[in-house]
Amino acid sequence: MDIHGLILLGSDPVYAVHMPLFTPPYDVQAMARVTLSTDTYQRARARYGTSALFTVRPQGPAAGADIPGELFFGPFASDGDPLGEVTVRVRQRVWAHRLEPDPAPQPTLEYVLFGTDEVFLAHRLTGPPDFDQLLTAQFTGEPAEQGTTVRLPGRPNDLTGRLRPGEQITTTEGAGLQVLAEVYLETRD
Repeated sequence: MDIHGLILLGSDPVYAVHMPLFTPPYDVQAMARVTLSTDTYQRARARYGTSALFTVRPQGPAAGADIPGELFFGPFASDGDPLGEVTVRVRQRVWAHRLEPDPAPQPTLEYVLFGTDEVFLAHRLTGPPDFDQLLTAQFTGEPAEQGTTVRLPGRPNDLTGRLRPGEQITTTEGAGLQVLAEVYLETRD
């Protein structure tokens, strides 16, 4: 899989979320548990908190499970602050989905849940136009399994229907979640 860019979330463990595009070779939405070659991210995460945006711009192709790149506080493509070189090592794939070139419309709003102590929600991308969104959350009852798709029937699968900080939802499996913060929102391909 070619890597366009990564967003890093969490502290123990750390998760990397691929920043997909709807065009090959970057047309895979994926989340993985990772380790990092330096402690720069951990120190910055401790300083700026769980909802701060950290990104990695890959430097060349991934070498197996290792992805060499440059770490940024903020978005690497615009006004992010470079924090130094880092190698992201994939330890466990949590969820992955290849984006279809011409998918059937998905009317129901869906998110992929991942994380254990720190919980995250990623809007499940279907096809353009769509939005890429990452949220922090916490369980309000029994936890759900990592990689679970959270479906929200009755909510449109568009920007107006997206989850927002402060909302409380119940998954179709019965797990309660409270949305804490929006870490990332992108509305362009």
